[in-house]
Amino acid sequence: MVVQILLSLNQINHRLGNLRMGIPASIRDLLEREHAHYQVLPHRKTTTLTQAAEACDLALGQLVRAVILVDGRGLLMAVLPADHVIDFDTLCRQLHRDLELVPGNRLNSVFSDCEPGSYPPLAPAYNLDVVLDAALEGMDLVTFEPGTHTSLVQMPYFQFRSLLGGSVLSVPFSRPAATLSGDEQSLSEAVEQFTPARVKRDVEEFHELPALPATAAQILQLAADPRANARQLAQIIEQDPALSAQVLRYANSSLYGYAGKINNLQTAIARVLGFDYVMNLALGFSIGKALRVPKDGPFGMDAFWQHSVCCARLVEVLSQYLPRAQRPPRGTAYLAGLLQNLGRLVLGHTFEAEFFLLNRFAEANPEMPSCELERQVLGVTHDQIGAWLMEAWGLPAELVTAVRYHHDEGYWDQHAVYPQLVLIANRALALHGIGEADTLGLPAFALQMLELDQQLVLDAATQIAENMTIFDDIARRLAA
Repeated sequence: MVVQILLSLNQINHRLGNLRMGIPASIRDLLEREHAHYQVLPHRKTTTLTQAAEACDLALGQLVRAVILVDGRGLLMAVLPADHVIDFDTLCRQLHRDLELVPGNRLNSVFSDCEPGSYPPLAPAYNLDVVLDAALEGMDLVTFEPGTHTSLVQMPYFQFRSLLGGSVLSVPFSRPAATLSGDEQSLSEAVEQFTPARVKRDVEEFHELPALPATAAQILQLAADPRANARQLAQIIEQDPALSAQVLRYANSSLYGYAGKINNLQTAIARVLGFDYVMNLALGFSIGKALRVPKDGPFGMDAFWQHSVCCARLVEVLSQYLPRAQRPPRGTAYLAGLLQNLGRLVLGHTFEAEFFLLNRFAEANPEMPSCELERQVLGVTHDQIGAWLMEAWGLPAELVTAVRYHHDEGYWDQHAVYPQLVLIANRALALHGIGEADTLGLPAFALQMLELDQQLVLDAATQIAENMTIFDDIARRLAA
């Protein structure tokens, strides 16, 4: 009798805990139906398993994740350690199936009661078939996201295994992401092994480009009006409180040296930053924040914004040292630096699973140029995708050119000043460990063509590095 009472109290506590943590109904029902023993680990809201593991002071390898695959026979959930990647060649061969990744943005209908990007590895709750990676058998405890980004569920492995049913297949089909490194030939072989064949075709042929954000569309429309004024621009920006706050933060920062306190947008535009500059600033921020990707990883939102705001400022500064005949508007120069890697956000926004793979390969191969890594993993590079999107949105040709050719020292055609300034800025910042550069050292020919003094560039980059507290704060707020 006492045991029954204790069990009942335990079930009540689990039920109350589930409700408090917001565990989806499908998972909650399965746990209660099977009388599962588990612990809920609440944490701050996160966007990735890496962040969730850190928030709960766990190693990433203690977590498991679900990857949803598909072929002509239907959907299949593959469950593996969170720090592993799938060996598609081995899995398909062992199961005699031709499986492909299901992009994350197509899974909302399957996991309809879960938060986007959080897919619980409990296949029976969603009537999915499942295959387990053999690496899980060495785990005493299994920890996973239950469909929400604010908690983890932890249970003994035998309990987890019991929840999946009695006829689940367990085969070796993964490898630790940290081992995906080596020379170009071995990496190429690894890419073929760990990337489903259809990924490259999907990325090369995708047509579901994100729509231009409403605020950005309004700004572009205003830019085409020769009678536009600061009041009209302020009215557009004020529709987005976060964007308004960011513009005011810029106006009040030490970067622009205004002595007083700026409290409204119209003053920030008219007295400190200038109409064209604020227009480009707001355009860049509204575009960047419209595309959401995981925060962590070499290509995540944190890294994107930290590098982007530093490079944008350096491009802006360098542009003003150019001979008057070559000098671009500083606002457009700033925007070229800010949006140079927009294509990466498009990849992460549209192809979640592929973006995960790309980040894992990048972590394991930090010395490989990013464009080469993207070309091998996806068959297309971020500069190509970013240019496609900008053209589709009707953005100015100067920006399209900057995004498309900012890795190309040999591009000296129309609007070449923009990509070459971005390339110089990237190389200079890389000397301080900010961002990345495919080649070390400043490009001598570009410096000569733009009549930029090398020491001036290095000094300007050093000033950026010495003010990283300001740029980190800006980046953190934009990535939030």
